Amino acid sequence: MEEKLAKLRHSAAHVLAQALCEMYPDVKLTIGPATEKGFFYDFQSSQQISEHDLPAIEEKMLEIANRNLPFEHTEIDKEQARQMYKDNPFKTELINEIPGETVGMAKQGDFYDLCRGGHVDNTSEIKHFKLLSVSGAYWRGDPSRPALQRISGTAFPTAKEL
Repeated sequence: MEEKLAKLRHSAAHVLAQALCEMYPDVKLTIGPATEKGFFYDFQSSQQISEHDLPAIEEKMLEIANRNLPFEHTEIDKEQARQMYKDNPFKTELINEIPGETVGMAKQGDFYDLCRGGHVDNTSEIKHFKLLSVSGAYWRGDPSRPALQRISGTAFPTAKEL
């Protein structure tokens, strides 16, 4: 997958995560990578999300995209990151496994997410996307670990490609 498309899809995953946090305040985010066909984000929530919720989540994503928020990437001290995610065991586990004393943090507006980087410049670039499915997943693909929900989607630079 070309780097520009990977950045677009990864950025769309961050916008999805922000939308989920704004709509479902108890969400605990895990990971949200770009994939060969799009992107996904795994999360834990007390509310069961279904396919019927996807149009409202897409609408929230468009609202966030239209806020014209720049993507910023910084490195922060691991202890500060642990404090930010003290109520999220998934992010805490990831922080503890990252080598070194700092971790990457992506920011768009007032939303922060643990991240290695690779984003478009601004949320306004995320216009042509579609959420495709809701499914179950296990933390780190291990059935002995917590059950999660996964929302999968795709994103492209143009409406025609979508």
